[in-house]
Amino acid sequence: MYSIDRSIRIRRLSWTALVVVPFALAACGGDTAEARPAHSGTPSVTAQPPEGSAAGHMTPAGASSSTARVDRSKMTVTTAVTYENAEDVFKAGHYPEAAAMFESYVASNPGNAFGFYMLGLSTWKAGDFSRAEGAFDTAIKLDSTFVKSYFNSARVLLDMKRAPEALERIEKGLSLDSTSGDGLRLKARALAQSGNVDSAMATYRRLLVINDEDVWGLNNLGVLLLDSGDFQGALGPLARVVQLKPTAPLFQNNFGMALERSGYPVAAKHAYEAAVRDDSTFTKAVTNLRRLRGIVTDSTAVDDVNPQDLAEQFRQRVKTWKDSATTGKVGR
Repeated sequence: MYSIDRSIRIRRLSWTALVVVPFALAACGGDTAEARPAHSGTPSVTAQPPEGSAAGHMTPAGASSSTARVDRSKMTVTTAVTYENAEDVFKAGHYPEAAAMFESYVASNPGNAFGFYMLGLSTWKAGDFSRAEGAFDTAIKLDSTFVKSYFNSARVLLDMKRAPEALERIEKGLSLDSTSGDGLRLKARALAQSGNVDSAMATYRRLLVINDEDVWGLNNLGVLLLDSGDFQGALGPLARVVQLKPTAPLFQNNFGMALERSGYPVAAKHAYEAAVRDDSTFTKAVTNLRRLRGIVTDSTAVDDVNPQDLAEQFRQRVKTWKDSATTGKVGR
């Protein structure tokens, strides 16, 4: 992907031969994307965006602020529930309790699409995919114009490994909002899960043509390239996302992974250090850093790579995609 002379190529191949280890995609920051858990001692990549929040939902007019009570031993609601009560519990991250409360709410308000939408989110976050699927289905029947119901129901279907059905939902959502970043990222996920990696990459390119600072699109494209074995190709989008969000440990960890697998161990170590500095509890970055500290020493040659140059090269590449998009075809 980037020009290198023969001597650098030989040194890089020597490094990668030394540190050839399997790596895993892991769900990141809230999207609960498809994942393969990392095992001890392997470089770990973190992939998808924290999608699926309640942002954009509407609170029914006239919702009161009375307090509801949930019997946690049975997850049943023992007093009257308002939308606001249940929403507050959801925002606090108590998803099983929120699911019980929204179940009670929709029983009393069966025509409220947003109640079913929030029931879908709550049950999805609580890990009950079947209930979430049914709740989103009802929300869509009650209001077929609410884009987030399509996208969040697609997330549930992806978690259930039903990518073709997820794609149908995503396309319906994109028919309502064709430039949605959420929708395009989800479409790329669904395509990748279906094994159509080239189309997934093309969808990420389309997303970046629309918004070249979509950090999750950049991250996910980089991770998809890593997962496809194109370690050099992953450097650009991951360098760019780190440039845009330098204090995001997840992005630093993934950039470190691309650097390490491309034969830049010193630069990779610096990226892992940045990730751990911003979040010392981020176990994947801690594990990656610990491994490289045992390999990279003071005598290790400094890498001939500049992250800022990589980021700028990729920014310019996206610019060419934008230019070629006017002809109806986005380049690689």
